[in-house]
Amino acid sequence: MKTYRPWALAVALALPVLAPAAETKAPPCAAPASAPSYDIEMADLIDKVAKRSGKQFIVDPRVRAQVSGTGIDLEKIDYPRLLAILAVHQFAAYEVNGVVRVMPDANARQFPIPVTTGVPANALDDEYVTVLLSPKNMCVAHAVPVLRPLMPQAAHMAAFFQSNTLIISDHASNARRIADIVERLDSASPKDQKCPPEGPSPVPDASKRKK
Repeated sequence: MKTYRPWALAVALALPVLAPAAETKAPPCAAPASAPSYDIEMADLIDKVAKRSGKQFIVDPRVRAQVSGTGIDLEKIDYPRLLAILAVHQFAAYEVNGVVRVMPDANARQFPIPVTTGVPANALDDEYVTVLLSPKNMCVAHAVPVLRPLMPQAAHMAAFFQSNTLIISDHASNARRIADIVERLDSASPKDQKCPPEGPSPVPDASKRKK
């Protein structure tokens, strides 16, 4: 018959008690801080940006929207971010002499924006620009059907065949993309491409008609 030593029996009886004491609970993970969110009328948001930026705004009465966002502190929305918010809601802004006009983007092509031969380096991404691109090799008549689908409906692209020039009115960020594509296509195009004739046939001079 086996006999157990008193000290071994004492250890065996203590194990169930010691085991739970040895377990340590991991500290609970800290709950992530909730990202700031806002829900504000567009007119109130423009008013806040006007006070912080010192800009004056003339707002078209059709500019109405409920603006909701997450991750941006409402009190830190500046003019460039306001332009991005306006673009998402299909509005556009144009600044001249410190006064910003805000209206539906369908009217953006009618802004009296200075015409440049390249997108200005200091133009904000969501600012409207009007750009003339004159490729050396490619024919603009071939470019318009390819590039126009890359632009929003409110933007404008047209070709002036006589000087082989593209006229673009769009947000600066997308205008830069279009200009980059035109440059690459122009570099890959054979030299001295001939554009097809375009436009109405000239009306003959009545004085020179045969009687």
